[in-house]
Amino acid sequence: MAEFEAHRPVGVTVAREKLQIRTDLADSELKEILDYINQRHESYAKYNLEASKKLALLALELGQQLFETRKQLHAMKVERDQLNSGITQISAMLDEGLESEDNQGVT
Repeated sequence: MAEFEAHRPVGVTVAREKLQIRTDLADSELKEILDYINQRHESYAKYNLEASKKLALLALELGQQLFETRKQLHAMKVERDQLNSGITQISAMLDEGLESEDNQGVT
């Protein structure tokens, strides 16, 4: 419950709808998000669609972006894991080389 109390009430306009929300976002972050959503919503005006259909298109677009970002994040995590594995292998080979060098020097 303490987490909910950290959220402050804010009035916003999203897709021409006034809403009262609770958020912990900084004003600048909230404005950036709202500006993006409103800009994308307005881009659908040229299609002369009902408001609900514009919102459905917006939801599809944002969903597509979310899933694309998730795919990219997953690919980066896989690549990071592969790089870490390669670093571990190289480190082990260097350690073996140093040990071998030490053993050869002690004859």
